[in-house]
Amino acid sequence: MPENILVCLPSRLHPISQMFLETWLDGDMSTAEFLRWFHMPNSAYLPVAQCILAVVAGA
Repeated sequence: MPENILVCLPSRLHPISQMFLETWLDGDMSTAEFLRWFHMPNSAYLPVAQCILAVVAGA
């Protein structure tokens, strides 16, 4: 996992969201799918997903 996205992550990330993040980072999931599924275990993760996308796009 790229270290620069760690600034976006909460101290404890739900394991399902972690799985979707890793799948997306590996290129096995589209960005649209990532945005749809990453925040499903916790709706507060939607801004986290947006932060991750912003950091990755700026990297």
